[in-house]
Amino acid sequence: MLGSLSSNLPSQRTLVLSIAPVLVSFYLLYKLRPFDALTDSKKRGRAESNDQAGPGPVWGGTMRSRPISEDEENVSDSSNEDDDEHDDEGSESRPPFDYYCMFRPFFDIENENEDKDEEDQVDDDELLDQYNQEIRAEDNIEMKPATEHPEHRWIAMWETWKLFSAWERRASFTNPDFFNMSISKTFHGHGMQEVIENMLVAFDKEFGKKKRDKKNLKKMWAIIAAMMQFLLEIPLNAWISLNEKKTETTIAFIGRAFVSALNELDRAKMLRADSDIKDLGLVITFYLYWLDTLKDQEFELPYRKEVIAYAKKAGIDLKEAGCYGTDEKVRALENESGKIKPLSGQSKVDRWEWKRKFRRFSREHRIGGERYNILKMSRSDRANYALDKKDPLADIPDKAIQDGNVRVKPRGGVVVAAASH
Repeated sequence: MLGSLSSNLPSQRTLVLSIAPVLVSFYLLYKLRPFDALTDSKKRGRAESNDQAGPGPVWGGTMRSRPISEDEENVSDSSNEDDDEHDDEGSESRPPFDYYCMFRPFFDIENENEDKDEEDQVDDDELLDQYNQEIRAEDNIEMKPATEHPEHRWIAMWETWKLFSAWERRASFTNPDFFNMSISKTFHGHGMQEVIENMLVAFDKEFGKKKRDKKNLKKMWAIIAAMMQFLLEIPLNAWISLNEKKTETTIAFIGRAFVSALNELDRAKMLRADSDIKDLGLVITFYLYWLDTLKDQEFELPYRKEVIAYAKKAGIDLKEAGCYGTDEKVRALENESGKIKPLSGQSKVDRWEWKRKFRRFSREHRIGGERYNILKMSRSDRANYALDKKDPLADIPDKAIQDGNVRVKPRGGVVVAAASH
C-alpha cells in the first residue's frame, strides 16, 4: 500500500489547501476525541458524537457542535476545486526534511483555556471564532519556514506533512458511510486497524535498512511524527471500539516503534535538545498526550516512563516543548510510580527488540494491505453494498480509482476525482 501512496502523495498546494480545513475543524476533532466522546459525559453533553467520523480535510463537516457557517462551508468545499485548478509550482522543490510551521492545535489552546480560573476562561464558541480568524488570516504562519520563526514550537518536516496527508486520505477510503454504503458495523474499525498496521510496516521498512545515515534517521522520525499526528487528529472511535486483543497489541507496537526510533537517534548522537530533529520534544509530548486519551480504556499504556526517560536524557524541557500540561502529566505519573530518571545505560542496536517482535507479530497476524480499502473493491461489489445499489464511484475514471486519486466529501456521500500531481 505504501508504495502506491508514495507515488501519489499530494503536492504542496494540495496539502496547504487540505490541511487548513482540518485546522478549522480542530474544535470538533478534539472536542470529540474518541475516548472523550465515549467516556466524558460533560463533553458528550456539549457535542454530538459520530462513531464513524473520520480524518481531517475530507471529514471537515461531519461532526459539528454548532452549525457550519457559510464561510466554513466554502473553505471546506473549495479545497478540492482548487486542487484541480492550480499548478503546484515549487512543490517538488521543498526539501523533505526541512521544517515548516503549523498552527497550534486547537485542543491545546482549549486545554490551556480550561485550566484557567473560571472568570478568565473564554467561551468555547468565542475561542473557536478566534482560532478561525487566526488560521484564515492572509499572512498566517502555516507553511512558513521554521527557521524564520524560531520561537514557534509547532513545526513539522515536509515529509511528515506528506505522510499525514496521504494517510488521512487513505483512512477515509475505509469508511462506508462516506460512500453511502452499508457493509458491516466493524468494517471501518478494521479498516483503521489496517491503515495503522501499514504505518508500522512503513516504519519497519525504514528501520530495517542497513545504512544508518541522517536521511534514514530523519525519514524514520518523519514516519513516527506523522503517525502521532494521525493518532491525535483522526477520530479513532471505530478502531478502539473493536476492543480486540490485536488493538492493544497494535498500541504496544506503536510505543515500541517510538522508543526504537528514540534509541536510533540516541545511537547517532541526535538525542539532544539542540538536535537536527527539531520536533523531537514536540512529538514526545504528542505521544504522551495520545496515551493520556487512552487512560480510561482497559489498555496497557506502553513505554510512558521510557519515553520520559529519553526526554530527560536529551535534556528536553517538556513544559516548553509542545502540548500544554505535559509537565503535569509527567508529575502525575511520577507520583503514581516514582521518580523517572534519565535513561541509563548505553544505547545499542535494536535495544527494544523491534525486528524480532514485529517479525513475530507479522507472522501471527495478517497485517496491513488493502482489504478494507473501498477503492479496491470491484464496481459490482461497491454497488451491491451501496444503499441505492449503484456504484458510488460510477462517475470516477478507473485510473483515478486505481491510483487512489479520489477525495471523499462526506456530506451526501459525494466523491470527486482529485488532481494527479
